[in-house]
Amino acid sequence: MKTALIADIHEDIVSLKKALKLIEREKCDQIICLGDILGYPFKRGKYESTKNASECIALIKQTCSAVLLGNHDVFHTKKIPKNISGFKFPANWYDLSPEEKTHVSAGKVWNYSDDYHLELSEKELEYLLSLPEFVMKNTGDTKILYSHFVYPNFTGSVCAYQGDGRKIREHFNFLNENSCKLSFCGHMHIEGMGIYYEPGDTIFSQLFKGFDYYSFGERKLKDKNCCISIPALADNGQVNGFAIFDSKNFSVNALSLNTNRRFIL
Repeated sequence: MKTALIADIHEDIVSLKKALKLIEREKCDQIICLGDILGYPFKRGKYESTKNASECIALIKQTCSAVLLGNHDVFHTKKIPKNISGFKFPANWYDLSPEEKTHVSAGKVWNYSDDYHLELSEKELEYLLSLPEFVMKNTGDTKILYSHFVYPNFTGSVCAYQGDGRKIREHFNFLNENSCKLSFCGHMHIEGMGIYYEPGDTIFSQLFKGFDYYSFGERKLKDKNCCISIPALADNGQVNGFAIFDSKNFSVNALSLNTNRRFIL
């Protein structure tokens, strides 16, 4: 089975349509969205004239077999995430200004000061609020965890973790407790993909922790528990794209949506 993975769309309808055409060409069996459908960053976004949250929601709802909540989705729906660690959201969180959010959380939670204001319809809001923070699905003999970010902060709302391995042990404990071999997430806006194999008991694995970062292209996975972070779909000035997991070859292929910029880099 070939599973297409998209994340961090951020209302970029042009990139989403381009990705869906490539996914159809690659003959993928299913598409899973790892969150952040919403949240156009007006300070960094390159597509203000074409952004379309409603069309993105409709297309993702129509084409994806599973859709997860990301931190920007949580923010724009005014939802308190269920799975969090490191910060307790106060009841009046969504009444606070961005500056007050930063102060109250001591900088541990995104304040979304660069998100463009968004109006959602009642049906769109109802759909988004119904989405889970993570799902587990079997692909052949492999059980996989899908989420926007890592356990316990599946939505990525708490920004204390920086991908350096200090918190990742909890994520792998969660994988093992639920018999999951792989996990896929987004959130990190990697130009390519990041792969983190479960740390072992050796001195080497304890000293050198963190994601290994790879450019766009295909990587065969080792027969070890691992977490894979995929590129952002939105064109925010980075090399954007999506990924395909091939369960037959046990590989992940990160595909760029901007070949010209990729070759320049």
